[in-house]
This record gives sequence, structure tokens and C-alpha cells, in this order.
Amino acid sequence: MKYYTRKEIARHNKKTDCWLIANNSVYNVTKFIEKHPIGSEPIIRKAGTDCTIDYNFHSKSSRKVWNEYKIGELERDCCIIV
Repeated sequence: MKYYTRKEIARHNKKTDCWLIANNSVYNVTKFIEKHPIGSEPIIRKAGTDCTIDYNFHSKSSRKVWNEYKIGELERDCCIIV
């Protein structure tokens, strides 16, 4: 499984290169944008960011469609406590 940082994901923030985070999974939804039932705008607004709340709003069958677009997981933030 490949891991991506928030900074790396944030660079993919346009219609022609669109990644999203949902529940700590990373999705390249560039090819899905035009297939979205209510249009591309809701996805483009969230491009390069965490859309977990929006993702979880959808039905289980709608979320299942995203499985084919999953490219990895969000790298966990870490800190060192001294």
C-alpha cells in the first residue's frame, strides 16, 4: 500500500488532476469527476483535501464505486515528544 502526505495530496487540486482523502484513504477521482450524478463542481471544490464528511453522507453503494479509484492511504502525522 502506498502512503501519501497531505502536502502531496494538496497538489492534486484541479479537474484534470484530482485526488481526495476520505476516511484516511486516498483516491484519484480524476476519471470519476464527469461521472458524478450532480456534476463535477462538488468534487472539484474539495480537490486535494479531506472530503470524509461528504463521502460518508453518500449511500454504501455510492461509496463502493470509489474502490476502483483508491490509490493509497493517508500517511499518519507524527510528532516526537521529548
